[in-house]
Amino acid sequence: MSPTTFDPRDVPLPLAYFAKKYCLSRVTLWRYRRSGLPVIGVGAKTFIRESDFVAFLERMNGQTVSAAPFKGSKGEPNVRGH
Repeated sequence: MSPTTFDPRDVPLPLAYFAKKYCLSRVTLWRYRRSGLPVIGVGAKTFIRESDFVAFLERMNGQTVSAAPFKGSKGEPNVRGH
């Protein structure tokens, strides 16, 4: 039996966490879900793994995205590569 390592990016977190951290609206997160963002539904709550979220953004933008977003002068996360 091999030991497993804990990766905090694999812990499911609520949608509100990503909305706040990446300055996204609920509508944008809903659109991401429709575009293929993998989510975990538990009852009426929806959770996302940060590793899945970052991988989704990278696929969507075709570039690497930092898990700790840089906030520019307008408070927007650095997901467009600007």
